[in-house]
Amino acid sequence: MLERIRQMGVSDRQVLRALGTADRKLFVAGQWQEQAYENGPLPIGFGQTISQPYTVARMCELLTGRGELRMKSDKVLEIGTGSGWQTCILAKLFKLVYSIEMVPDLARRAESTIRKLHLTNISIKTGDGKRGWVEYAPYNAIICGANADRIPEAWIKQIASGGRIVCPVKGVMTRITKIPGSEYLKTEEFGEYSFVPLV
Repeated sequence: MLERIRQMGVSDRQVLRALGTADRKLFVAGQWQEQAYENGPLPIGFGQTISQPYTVARMCELLTGRGELRMKSDKVLEIGTGSGWQTCILAKLFKLVYSIEMVPDLARRAESTIRKLHLTNISIKTGDGKRGWVEYAPYNAIICGANADRIPEAWIKQIASGGRIVCPVKGVMTRITKIPGSEYLKTEEFGEYSFVPLV
């Protein structure tokens, strides 16, 4: 799987290492475990999916800027915990991970899996991800694994100066950077992707 992701253009060694040490098989249901190492999305219930490994790797690479944001003090906000697999990868890249999941059963399942992995730098709550998690803002990075019609204003307010937001917007992978020393937002687009809708 990792070799395929490299061939598709992901080159960040720390992102690839994080993927390699986060066993995707642990985050999918029994009937789908045989496909866990294939480069495709898989259902996790409640109309949600665990994202394609390449997509997760690419989003993490866009988010960190190949290491620029991976400082010891960096905090990341994840919108959509889902199975918890991407959450686990983020925990290997950032000091603190705050993750919001709208489906209570998915949040509980992800927490249970993460506890078994002894990852202690992750906090998960059930709620509306479009509102962010204001108690722990500002964040150096915000990542969303669902397709938004637009970037919610709450995320813009909660991102730190110099921070990045990575989220598909109307089917196009989008990165927004808050330029240090100003309120200016730099927007970049990185091609079309397919995601479940952000609700």
